Amino acid sequence: MKIRLSLVHYLNSAPLGWAFLHGPFREQFEVLPSSPALCADQLLKGEVDIGLIPSIEYERIPNLRIIPGISIASLAAVRSILLIRRKGIRAIRSVALDTSSRTSVALTKILLHASMGIRPEFISYPPDVTSMLDHCDAALLIGDAALKIRLEEYETIDLAEKWVQWQQNPFVFAFWACRAGARLPADLISVFQEAKRWGLERRDEIAAAFSNSLELSRPFLENYLRQNINYDLGMQHINGLERFYRLAEQEGLIPEFRAPQFLVDKGKSAIGIQKKNRIN
Repeated sequence: MKIRLSLVHYLNSAPLGWAFLHGPFREQFEVLPSSPALCADQLLKGEVDIGLIPSIEYERIPNLRIIPGISIASLAAVRSILLIRRKGIRAIRSVALDTSSRTSVALTKILLHASMGIRPEFISYPPDVTSMLDHCDAALLIGDAALKIRLEEYETIDLAEKWVQWQQNPFVFAFWACRAGARLPADLISVFQEAKRWGLERRDEIAAAFSNSLELSRPFLENYLRQNINYDLGMQHINGLERFYRLAEQEGLIPEFRAPQFLVDKGKSAIGIQKKNRIN
């Protein structure tokens, strides 16, 4: 029986999943393309063994282990996680939240309150910017929908850029996590590291594949995958992740802080793995 894998269908996730869909590991895994929120739900319900989950969901789903060294993160502006207002709108009294998001919803609430000192009303909406801004002062859009936004037409805040300026650490949006009780092969970490390497070498190919469906230029998408998205999970990433979790706990967005726990290579101690993966 194949290992079941839940993979976010956004462009920014494609380099991490390309080897499972089109490359050397396509016969070893059953891949379920999903939204970030659905990935978390599938892992929680035991419908999949491994999921590319929103980072906030690690704190909400018990008994998970993170596959080390791999994430979807940003070291500066990410371009695809935007808080959007129509030009001329200053006060933010209400925010429409993209229903496909979990981590970015938490980040929005943390930044607006802890960093900007405001507590607007939050309302969940499907990711349609016109409808969202017809009902609210601002809108959170993520992923491919955010990439299609023409920045010059709106007032926008890039939430990753805001976080990095505030916390001086990367922001980690998602990572691979597996259920503690899942039956997984001993070489799983090596497989996922190789899948990451294989996919990152094909970012131009991936951009070309997404260009038609997103109706965005290939150079724009290539630049996004190379400059805006970071796929590592090193010491600074984990520091930023733990800070995010602490703030989420303070805001009542998670039950309590749990330090990230990583999947361990057979024959290596958990301490050794975590020390190894806290080095950039």
